[in-house]
Amino acid sequence: MRYASRPPLARMMTIDQAVRAGEWPNATRLAARLEVDVRTIRRDISYMRDQLGAPLVYSARKGGYEYTQPSYRLPFFQVTEGELLALLLAQRVLGQFRGTPFEAELARIFDRLTHLLSDTVSIALDEMADCVAVLPPVVTPLKPEVFATLAEALVERRCVRVTYHTLDRDTETTRTWRPYHLVLRGDDWYVLAHDSLREGVRIFALQRIRAVQLLEERFDRPKDFRVDEYMGIAFRAIPGDGLTRHEVVLRFRPPSAQRIAEKIWHPSQILEREGDQVVLRLQVGDLREIKRWVMFWGSDCEVLGPEELRASLRLEVESLRKSLSPP
Repeated sequence: MRYASRPPLARMMTIDQAVRAGEWPNATRLAARLEVDVRTIRRDISYMRDQLGAPLVYSARKGGYEYTQPSYRLPFFQVTEGELLALLLAQRVLGQFRGTPFEAELARIFDRLTHLLSDTVSIALDEMADCVAVLPPVVTPLKPEVFATLAEALVERRCVRVTYHTLDRDTETTRTWRPYHLVLRGDDWYVLAHDSLREGVRIFALQRIRAVQLLEERFDRPKDFRVDEYMGIAFRAIPGDGLTRHEVVLRFRPPSAQRIAEKIWHPSQILEREGDQVVLRLQVGDLREIKRWVMFWGSDCEVLGPEELRASLRLEVESLRKSLSPP
């Protein structure tokens, strides 16, 4: 028999799962479940038998199909070592979704995928798991109900009423948002939203949301809004007012110079070598995060500009000196 094309993977998985669960499915019931013609299901079953070697037989007594070899697995996945490693790394980075509604769903999907692998591949995956680790340095606890409500608002383009804790001022305010995007940046989840209080687009940390309520009011996200452009001027997660650009120039001395040269720290960066030193140039919308980053490198980093950043660092260093002075 010739087949015009391979049946969709989702249909074959549904047939396989129904048979494996002992439901004794027949073509009529499967067609109703999958919302296709009965003839389509019969062609799918023939394909599974003839092309994939599935030991499917029809039982007149049970009125449905069964596997004569219960251990049979459909050969959906022919994976390379690189693909196997990618699958393992995907499982390892699930920690980034801890506290979100996606955590349990992603774990279930990964479990289903690994069960579809052949025994040989599954063994290799177990062996590789002993050699690969992803250890996030920081995990921020999140409230799943907050994440779920924001995700629903994003999909349905609905406004939300939020009680938000502002860390710098240690205050709580209630405001209305038009949420545009959920963003994972570094160790933290953020929401980009048009904020009624500021009358503009701002970024907010999810862990500082104390309460969120889905509203009936709907909105249209601006067609020209691009999350990559908005976040592109942030050094980490603070883009500033969206208009200001600070030209930051930093000189790094050994041994930190080599470490700086090994990475791309920001999309706008320009790296210049000066002997055993490097000069890093970049544009950011806010200086607070870059100031903390400069302080991490200590005396290995010299700030050449802007003067506003130099002045802020001098105040910070003076405050630090006072806090370390003997009582």
